[in-house]
Amino acid sequence: MAVVTPGRYSGTNFAAIDGKGRIAVPSQFRNNVPLNADGQRVLWVSFHEKLPCLVAYGQDQYDRLSDEIERDRDTALTRNLDFDEDEAFKRRFSYTEAYTLDDSGRFLPNFTARDRVGEAGATAFVGSGRRFEIWWLQTLAECGEADPVLRRLAAAWEESKGKARK
Repeated sequence: MAVVTPGRYSGTNFAAIDGKGRIAVPSQFRNNVPLNADGQRVLWVSFHEKLPCLVAYGQDQYDRLSDEIERDRDTALTRNLDFDEDEAFKRRFSYTEAYTLDDSGRFLPNFTARDRVGEAGATAFVGSGRRFEIWWLQTLAECGEADPVLRRLAAAWEESKGKARK
C-alpha cells in the first residue's frame, strides 16, 4: 500500500505517453498532489532550472514559491533595496502551467512542455522532495548530466516494455 503524503514526492516510476499525447502520472506521485477546494488535483508543471526535463508539484508548492517572492520583496523593502516583484514572478513562473488531472491522473502537456517530453514514447518520474521530475526517455538517454542509475533503469524499463508488445 502506498503512503500518501501530500506535497512530498519520492521514488521513481515510468509511464507510457498515450496515443493522444497524454501523460499518466503514476499513483505514487498523483496521490500526493493535494486536492483543491473543488476536490480536483491541480498539477503545476514547469521546466527544470538546469536539466532537460519538467518539474511538477501541487498547489501547496506553488503557493510556497509565491510566498517566497513576497518575502523577498518585503525583505528588500525593509533593507531599502530595489526589488522587481514582476521580474521575480516572471523568472519563477514564465513557463509554468496548471493542469487539472483527469480521473485517470492524466494531463495533456501544452506545446511548450512537449518540447521537453515529446509526443510519443514514455516518461520517467523521479521524486525530489516537494516536486518531481518528468523525463522523456529519449531525452534521458541522451542527457550526460542525468543520473546514470536512472538512465540504466529507464533503458531496462523501455526494453522490457518493448518485448511485452511483441
